[in-house]
Amino acid sequence: MGPQGAIRNLHARPRHEILADIRRLDAEPYGRARGARAEALTDEAAAGGDRPLLVAALTLLVHSYSFGAECARTFAPFTRLLRLYDEHPADFGEDDVRRLHWMFKWVVTDARQQPDVPLAEAEEWLTRMRRRYRAAGYSERAVHVSEFRLARHLGDTARAARAYSAWTAAARDDMADCLACEYATQGLRQLDLGDDRAALEGWEPVLGGTHSCHREPHETLARSLLPLVRTDRTDEARAHHLRGYRMARSDEAFGPVIGLHVEFCALTGNEPRGLRILGEQSRRWAETGDPLDHLEWLVSAALLMRRLVETGHGERPVPGPPGGSWTAAALLDHARDTALDLAGRFDRRNGTTAVSDRTRARMAARPLVDELPLGVRLDETEPTPLAPPTPLRALPFEGVADLEGVADLEGAAGLEGAADLEGAAGLRGAAPHGGAAPLDGASRPAAAERLSPSEQARVCLALAQSLPHSEDGTGPQAERLLIDAARFAEQPGGSAHLGALARLRLGGLHCEAGRHEDAVAVLESVLPDLGDGHEADDRTRAHSWLARSYLRTDEPRLAAEQFTLAADIARDSSDGPYEASLTQQAAQALSLAGRPAEAARAYARTEDLWRALGEHGALVRTLRARAWATLAAQGPTAADDVMAEALDTNRRRAEEAEQDPERTELRVELGRTYTQLGRLAMEHADGPPLADRSTPEQYAANVRAFETALGHTERAVEALRACGGPGLADLHPVELLAARLAFVLGRRTEAADRARRLSAAVRERPDPDGTLAALAEECDLLAAATPEPRDPAPPRTPDTPGAPAPLGGFGAPAPDDHPQED
Repeated sequence: MGPQGAIRNLHARPRHEILADIRRLDAEPYGRARGARAEALTDEAAAGGDRPLLVAALTLLVHSYSFGAECARTFAPFTRLLRLYDEHPADFGEDDVRRLHWMFKWVVTDARQQPDVPLAEAEEWLTRMRRRYRAAGYSERAVHVSEFRLARHLGDTARAARAYSAWTAAARDDMADCLACEYATQGLRQLDLGDDRAALEGWEPVLGGTHSCHREPHETLARSLLPLVRTDRTDEARAHHLRGYRMARSDEAFGPVIGLHVEFCALTGNEPRGLRILGEQSRRWAETGDPLDHLEWLVSAALLMRRLVETGHGERPVPGPPGGSWTAAALLDHARDTALDLAGRFDRRNGTTAVSDRTRARMAARPLVDELPLGVRLDETEPTPLAPPTPLRALPFEGVADLEGVADLEGAAGLEGAADLEGAAGLRGAAPHGGAAPLDGASRPAAAERLSPSEQARVCLALAQSLPHSEDGTGPQAERLLIDAARFAEQPGGSAHLGALARLRLGGLHCEAGRHEDAVAVLESVLPDLGDGHEADDRTRAHSWLARSYLRTDEPRLAAEQFTLAADIARDSSDGPYEASLTQQAAQALSLAGRPAEAARAYARTEDLWRALGEHGALVRTLRARAWATLAAQGPTAADDVMAEALDTNRRRAEEAEQDPERTELRVELGRTYTQLGRLAMEHADGPPLADRSTPEQYAANVRAFETALGHTERAVEALRACGGPGLADLHPVELLAARLAFVLGRRTEAADRARRLSAAVRERPDPDGTLAALAEECDLLAAATPEPRDPAPPRTPDTPGAPAPLGGFGAPAPDDHPQED
């Protein structure tokens, strides 16, 4: 080694640090930032001369390039991996060898997607894949599906049919695509045969959520859109669009998926929605390392622009490639010409016209329906005329005897008071003594015709808010009124302020009714229109409703952002309890999003808020939740410190509390804190203490951890018993946990005695839902166990957001550490 190499090694990082970075990066989102970091780690691994570490880094690099819209760069690191494997097979573990063969599928795909890669070279990669799979003893199922995809691209229908038959006949093994991807690809075959219904039926395991992966159901949701419309399943098409676009919109690798959503908008009368997507996705105009994916984007944009030009909006300004001003006509020319040029490059490479033929056909597609309402943003029906609102004479005035007092609109609709509504709108008649008398049902419609659009919007909003929640507050009547309120508000002479409020209420209505896909679509569209002129409560509700719906649609990261924004507004409004609750919910969402370090920081902010409010029970629960987030972020030792702080706080506040209900609450919380201390103690073990399955050192460590856990659990039992009735819901599961811990520690007689006493106790209590009966059965099994069998290793699961859940079979989950619910 020369002097420079020696100097470099003096500053080289330890192997375990580089490997930890590789593993962390593998969990990060795809994109160029990930690719750049993977390159740096590969260089670092290569400089150290550690070949197994270099194998891990190169594997990460291939993965990052192939799925991060940089597939043109995949070939060099993969070729380097193959050479390393051929020259130094001992440097590859079993998992490394499996991953190496798996990556052949990516490389064959990447070769197909590059017009500058000669067809002969793409075919050669397929041949090498087949040869390597045979040598390794793998089924050729994955080879056949790769050939099927290549044949479809080439337009070789006969070869595609042969490959499809060979693929579906071959055995599944470790190299086969996941079931989600296989179902997705099989549906494409049905589309090629013109059978939409068969394609949708084949996709059902993916669309229904039975099978998924990092690319599914994102891709199949997009592919299903036009088949659903063609088979008159428009409600499902609408739902798939709203859900699927949101899932894919922020991922670099889903450019083609976004294109399919734009295509759907263009062919269903939703051109304004398509324009909005184009504006949000402006980065897709940049040429990427995936030309075939870029072609999908160009085709969809050209189709959308053609529809605008055909409907007389060719001179309308539209979002296009950054750095220029575009009209629909100009962007049509640009997108169409660029798409045809790129398609021609593929065809010259392939020696066919298949890609150009498909490109022209899709850009010339005719609308499938005149309009498929999405309920996203009520003014997105432009540039075609707005659908007329329901005439007020058709609204259900009979159901409201008098609009006076119908709703509190002072803050909700910008009125001076609901009592002035009818007088201002001309909906009152003259009373016998000169006062105002309510109009009867017959005269209301005639008076309604004299209202301005703004006044009609106010009436619709008032009527919607007057509907009792239990009757129709979240039903179609309320929805229709809110939609009409927004449409009236958007007409000339209307009110943008009222329109935003109507859409806000509509989004909240969807959220409260559990229609979270619809809620997300509406609330996302209304947020930009809620400014300082709207009440702080309305803006807080908008963010909070959107956050709740994000959680229910599996987007916890976005939920955390919205909860944080809502908390910020609550802080400005000096609403301390609401700010604390929202900050807590942001922390929980961050835990669900796999961001434990950020969650721990958010929990710490929440602690300060609860502490300032004197909410000591909530403070203790938040400290415990932070302990579990800290476990995930930093490990058990750091988590122990936080849980110890929770215990200290809980003890002091319980001793200081002089009156109920706080005194009882804190004493119950003390039992829960001891329980979670026990569970956290087990995180210092790698499993139950089994002498014949561990080294002597690890066995001793496991025994210590479980003995510590048992000690904390016994203290939890004592604390909960002292609470009497309020502690019973927690007591019995914790007693069972103590019995099982004693059993695992080899104290079988003690465990059986505990279990028998607990079984007898719970059978004497009322048990309306059967929960105690199930617990008693567990006790009986434990009491009957002989010394010979061992308990299985208990899995670790969280019982608070971001925490490991209670050990399987070691008692019921602890109560969630949620100080307040929204």
